[in-house]
Amino acid sequence: MARTVRIRRDGAVAVISVDNPPVNILSAQMRQALFAALGQADGDPAVRAVVLGTAAGGFPAQVNPREYDTGLADPAPRALADRIEGMGKPVVALISGHVAGAGAELALACHARVAVSGSEIALREALIGLCPSAGATQRLPRLVGAGPAVDMLIGGRVHAVDSDTAEGLFDRILPAEMAEAAAHALASELAQGDDWVRTCDRTDGFGDLSAYQAVLTARRKLVPPGGGAAERAILQALEAAPLFPYASGAALEADLFDELLTSERSRGLRHALVAETRVNSGISGPQVSRVGLRGTGLGSARLVAQLVQSGAGVILFEPDAAVRSRFCEVVRDTIAQRPAVPGADPDRAMQNLAASGDEAALREAEVLFDLSADAEDTKRAALAALSGLAGEGAVVLSTTRHLDVAALAPEALAPRVLGLHLPSRPWPVHLAELAVRDDTERAAGQRARQMMAQIGRFAIRTKPSDGMVGMAMAGALFDAADELVRLGAEPEAIDAALKRRGMGRGVYRLLGDMDADAHAARQDRRGRQDGLSSLIARAGLKPGQGADHETEAAALASLVTEARGGEAPVGHPWSGEEIWTSILAAMVNEGARLLDAKVAARPLAIDVAMVHGYMFPRTLGGPMNAADMMGLFTLVRAMKALAPVAPDLWSPHPLVVQLQKDGRSFADLNG
Repeated sequence: MARTVRIRRDGAVAVISVDNPPVNILSAQMRQALFAALGQADGDPAVRAVVLGTAAGGFPAQVNPREYDTGLADPAPRALADRIEGMGKPVVALISGHVAGAGAELALACHARVAVSGSEIALREALIGLCPSAGATQRLPRLVGAGPAVDMLIGGRVHAVDSDTAEGLFDRILPAEMAEAAAHALASELAQGDDWVRTCDRTDGFGDLSAYQAVLTARRKLVPPGGGAAERAILQALEAAPLFPYASGAALEADLFDELLTSERSRGLRHALVAETRVNSGISGPQVSRVGLRGTGLGSARLVAQLVQSGAGVILFEPDAAVRSRFCEVVRDTIAQRPAVPGADPDRAMQNLAASGDEAALREAEVLFDLSADAEDTKRAALAALSGLAGEGAVVLSTTRHLDVAALAPEALAPRVLGLHLPSRPWPVHLAELAVRDDTERAAGQRARQMMAQIGRFAIRTKPSDGMVGMAMAGALFDAADELVRLGAEPEAIDAALKRRGMGRGVYRLLGDMDADAHAARQDRRGRQDGLSSLIARAGLKPGQGADHETEAAALASLVTEARGGEAPVGHPWSGEEIWTSILAAMVNEGARLLDAKVAARPLAIDVAMVHGYMFPRTLGGPMNAADMMGLFTLVRAMKALAPVAPDLWSPHPLVVQLQKDGRSFADLNG
């Protein structure tokens, strides 16, 4: 038997468990081995029953989303679930920890279920634009009814095994030290009784069909008209469950899954999930327990709020007692208004904050934050001050958008100094950019990534550069929009075109939610002629956010005229698709430049930056993935048509051209 699956005998009970660390991914190899183990147990006359899983967590998890792109190898999860349910001997699932996706569907196919207290179950395929593929839309409502099935299949939430939603799903919920014996006893009991019922034959959840259908009708009204394909598919399959035999409902589910699998939305969402997982992979070591900040600069209250809620102890040095007191109140209010965890207790979190007037207290910190102004002289002085306070092995994260901060640090400290860009927006942001030099200590980079993961950030690694990845890509977005305005496209039309493709903000509304002054300063450093974005930034205008819409519209119209040099716009009527393609082309060109310059290591890092910092549609997975889905041939052709207008913006980068010629994609560069 393959190393991913183990089978042993406990009297007349066969125990099958999996071992595919770190999370027991239900790989093709594991599925094959599980299928073989089930066959072995089914064919052994000495085996009367089977327990699948252990109290220590030996239960299968979800399928790797990357496998969906290449095609699921046999046996697919639905075949494995059917094999479990069709066993001639009762199979009891024993789950521990977190069981999700296809793994949860296998648990539903078992003839009984035992859970270790504190475990969780989740069916989250809708979050990647899919419906379940192994019978969950048919088995789950048979066990728990329409309401809980809708909550589990569409809500995308993780549910505790003892929650109201999961009520009726588990036959036993016990502490780990009791669960294994209980699962074995239940399996033996079912085998002796010889009257166990397969899930596909259960009708517990169909008691009141009128109420069942009413739940689905009410939920269907909440599905947005232009989206929600996965939600509609799940509701369609749930509706069929009590009306048709199990086999017919399962066949419908399979057809719906196959249709969704090739959709642009699901492909984009799957890529986004894989990219996020890979960006945060490889983080090891204990969590950071002690963090230090010197001063109460801009944005420090929000950062401290996140840190103390993560469980890290924060040492704040501020010599002025009155300032310290006011700052602590601001941090507490920030937690109360925007808790990192819903229902968080500000008073409890504040116990992790120690505000001190003694600078020497910072020597206890494992990670020191430098939030000084983003100017060379200021940074040099701040890092010099920290050099005498950073303990052995302490890492310094210095916020910047364009400086090589390690080059400004004292020589002895420089290998432990990383540049940090933490975008701040009116909405929750999950992006962090870490500027890492070739001579940065590996341990320092790992500690910095651990710190960012603790506060819920996806940390992408960049080389020190002006704008790093996020601002550089956003700069291309603004440059393209500015050029389109100059060529006659109206800002409202540009914003509408991007929103139709799923952007959370139009271009110029996004600018108002960012540090517009930082964008204008970068444009100056790049020697760019003022376009509409720079003019908006300098005027302090925040499109879409003012109360006086008429005054705002008049001010914007005046800036549009100025951006066009006072000339009448070119008469080309820009369609929404042309606008989208033009802007995507500019971003992809910039992404290729960042990859070529090694500022970004992989296209997926660029995708994560744009999805989590700049509201690029997650349904497209990010700009580089969107380019792959559009097709590089189509994109290069659009670039060549636009290049005469603005060569620096749209002339195809050699990397894009080479990939297109070779029949490759940006995905091939992700490794």
